Amino acid sequence: MPRGQASKVGDTNVSDNGYHYMRIEKGWKLTHHIIAEEALGRSISADETVRFADGDRTNLSPDNIVVTQRKTSINGRIAALEAKIMELTDERDRLIAIREKASAGKESV
Repeated sequence: MPRGQASKVGDTNVSDNGYHYMRIEKGWKLTHHIIAEEALGRSISADETVRFADGDRTNLSPDNIVVTQRKTSINGRIAALEAKIMELTDERDRLIAIREKASAGKESV
């Protein structure tokens, strides 16, 4: 699809990281998710993940697309989010301290 042209439903695109996307009515969606949903006859649930059996993102054969349960538990995800919150809080506090120091010295930031 040429740059600057509006995409149509059914158009495809390959991102720099090798994932294939397809334009649907609601926007762009990973092609391997579309294929998996068609094979399942339903949408992929929040506790499922879609992967390539052979690891090759260009192999969009339905036999190569596998839907599995996510391995990350809810507690694991909460722990990861709490760690990220702490990291972001530390970064915010550091920036506030820099801003306050600059304000005290009447320097603009």
